[in-house]
Amino acid sequence: MEKFLFEESHIFSMEVAALLKHTVLIMPNWKWIVLAIFIVLGIALRPLIQWVLKEFKKHNPWAKKFPKSFTAYFFKSEIERPLAWVIVGLLWFGAGDAIELTGKFQTYYEHVLKAFLAIHLIRVIYYAVDALGSVFADIAAKTESTMDDQLVPFASKILKVLVVVLGVLIVLQSFGLNVMSLLAGLGLGGLALALAAQDTAANLFGSVTILVDNPCKIGDWVKVKDVEGTVEEIGFRSTRIRTFYNSVITIPNATMAKENIDNMGVRPARRIRQSLGLAYETTPENIEAFCDRVRYLIKQDQKVIPETVTVHFNNFNASTLDVLVNFHLKVYTGPEELEHQQRIFLEIIKIANDMKVEFAYPTQTVYYRGAQG
Repeated sequence: MEKFLFEESHIFSMEVAALLKHTVLIMPNWKWIVLAIFIVLGIALRPLIQWVLKEFKKHNPWAKKFPKSFTAYFFKSEIERPLAWVIVGLLWFGAGDAIELTGKFQTYYEHVLKAFLAIHLIRVIYYAVDALGSVFADIAAKTESTMDDQLVPFASKILKVLVVVLGVLIVLQSFGLNVMSLLAGLGLGGLALALAAQDTAANLFGSVTILVDNPCKIGDWVKVKDVEGTVEEIGFRSTRIRTFYNSVITIPNATMAKENIDNMGVRPARRIRQSLGLAYETTPENIEAFCDRVRYLIKQDQKVIPETVTVHFNNFNASTLDVLVNFHLKVYTGPEELEHQQRIFLEIIKIANDMKVEFAYPTQTVYYRGAQG
C-alpha cells in the first residue's frame, strides 16, 4: 500500500508525503491514520451491520415456517450484536494486513483482535447451545418420561460451561500463553483446589443423585425440612423451590440428597380432613341428619373418591360437638385442591343454614354466687 500511495498514485506532494512517512512510535504516520480510519469506520458501521442482521432474522422464512426448529430458536437470541462485532473485527484484521503492520505492534494487534473475535464467537456459540437445548426440551416434552425433561436443562448448562471454559482458554492462548503449561501448573495446586471445592463437588454429585434417583422433578410440590413449595429448577449446585408465599428458597443439592423429601406432587389423591364444631344445643337427630346430608353431598362430587368419604360425629369437645369430615380428591395441583375444597365447604355451610344447625365458637359460662349475708 505504501508504494501505491507515495510512488504510483502521486496523490500527495513531496512535503505531505515526507510528513506521512515520518515514523512516530514505531510506525509511520500514514499507517496510524489509516488504522484509525478503519477503527472509526468499524465502530460507525457496527450499528448498521447489526440492523441488517436483525432485519434478516425478522424476515427469515425458515424460522417462520418452522417455529420449533434450531434456526428459529437461534434467531430469537440477540446474535446480531456479537456477529456485528465479529464482522467489524474481520474488517480490522483486513486493515492490519493491508497496511502491512510489522514488528511487535503487529503481534500485539493480532493478539488483541484474536481475543476480541474469540469473545464474540463464544457468545454466538453460547446462543447456539441455548437454542439446541430448547430444541431438545421440545422433544423431551413429547415423551412420557419426566427424566429427560430434567436432563436436558442440566446437559445444556454443562455445555454452556464447557463453551465458556474453552473460550477463556482460547482467549488466553491468543495472547501467546501456553495453555498446556498453565494447566500443568494448576495441577500443583490440585490438592488445595480440591479442598476448597469439596462443597461444590458434593453439590454436583448431589445434583446427579437427584437426577438419577428422581425423588422429585420440576413442578412437584415438595417438603424438605422446614421448606415447602414447588420445585422450579434443579441446577448444578442447588435446587430452587418457589414457596407458597412466592419467595424462592435455594437449597444446596448436597442437602437435598441427604434430607428426607416429602413429595406431595406424586400423591394419587389429596386428603381433605376437617373437624366441624357444632353447638351443644344441636339435637342428636339433627346431628345425624346433618352428617347424612354432608356425606351425600361430598360423594356426589366427581373429583372425590367415594370409598374415602367419612362424615361422623366423633368427639365431645370443651365447647363443641365435633363432626369429622374426611375425604380424598383426585386432583394434582394446589389450586385445583383449594378450588374443590372451597366449593364443598360452602355447600356444607348452606346445608347447615338450611337445617338451622349452628357452628359453635369457644365459649365459657361463668356462674356467680353472691356473698351470703
